[in-house]
Amino acid sequence: MLLIRSLRSRLRPPAAAAAAAAGISTSAAAAEAERTIREGPRNDWGRNEIKAIYDSPILDLLFHGAQVHRNVHKFREVQQCTLLSIKTGGCSEDCSYCPQSSRYDTGLKAQKMMNKDTVLEAAKKAKEAGSTRFCMGAAWRDTIGRKTNFNQILEYIKEIRGMGMEVCCTLGMLEKQQAAELKKAGLTAYNHNLDTSREYYPNIITTRSYDERLETLQYVREAGINVCSGGIIGLGEAEEDRVGLLHTLATLPMHPESVPINALIAVKGTPLQDQKPVEIWEMIRMIATARIVMPKAMVRLSAGRVRFSMPEQALCFLAGANSIFTGEKLLTTPNNDFDADQLMFKILGLTPKAPSFADEEEVVPEHQRSEQAISM
Repeated sequence: MLLIRSLRSRLRPPAAAAAAAAGISTSAAAAEAERTIREGPRNDWGRNEIKAIYDSPILDLLFHGAQVHRNVHKFREVQQCTLLSIKTGGCSEDCSYCPQSSRYDTGLKAQKMMNKDTVLEAAKKAKEAGSTRFCMGAAWRDTIGRKTNFNQILEYIKEIRGMGMEVCCTLGMLEKQQAAELKKAGLTAYNHNLDTSREYYPNIITTRSYDERLETLQYVREAGINVCSGGIIGLGEAEEDRVGLLHTLATLPMHPESVPINALIAVKGTPLQDQKPVEIWEMIRMIATARIVMPKAMVRLSAGRVRFSMPEQALCFLAGANSIFTGEKLLTTPNNDFDADQLMFKILGLTPKAPSFADEEEVVPEHQRSEQAISM
């Protein structure tokens, strides 16, 4: 009986072929999702191929993004992450969307880096609320010349890993040696977004080049740290630029393990303060396309989620999103709080994703190592 079922499944024509035989036109989303399921991830995507997926009818994108998602991931499992700004404001960069830039008058005052107790208490609360990844962000262009602060962050990483949480950082550009030190401390992932396409990038940022961003991603990858890189939509870019962003990410030598899809939260005082809010359909297009072209990545429903209702967020999860930031703030902008997200998980039947430390050596905080040595 099992043999007969196996033969039937092999003889059954693929969905796209069956539709074509019936005279029904198939979308690129259907064809490429089918190929992704059959052949697995690829890194040789053509830009036109990704554009064809992105331009597919929205219901096709939603359905076939869900198909790939269910084939590769536990489809109701969603990772909860918490992002804390450990050093806020005073950044020398001119990112047009960012309230932390010292070039814009947004009412945000520069602050010193948080001390260890404050950071660890925030991580503890995040874990108690269900987060399995704790992310720390510092408003710097790079980490060069910040040895004292950098060494402090290495200690924070060790301590938070000792709590049994994944740890992510976003600290601006890195040098190769710094990436190696972060890996040694136990960093799980490093976030460094490309933001938009190479072509549109100079309209948003002039103080750091696109190639410098890619270089940091290369150093992170070479150090053996997971790459977290995505972008922001709603910056005034064309759909072609959204396709360009996904094309760059999907043709890296290895796909990022995490791809955040952010919707701009326009902040008064920044050059983009009057941008039109992103609609849910735009988010679904980005999420579903990312899911089809980078099937194994965690696709993160990130900034701007606070604007979307629970049913709208449900469509994003259906399309292929399987990670969120939870907690009252995303660095300095509003976000959904823990209680609202717990309710959403309950209503939608989502299950929290456990932390993953595959292929990593266990990192034990310094004080625990000392205690273990004494007990031996």
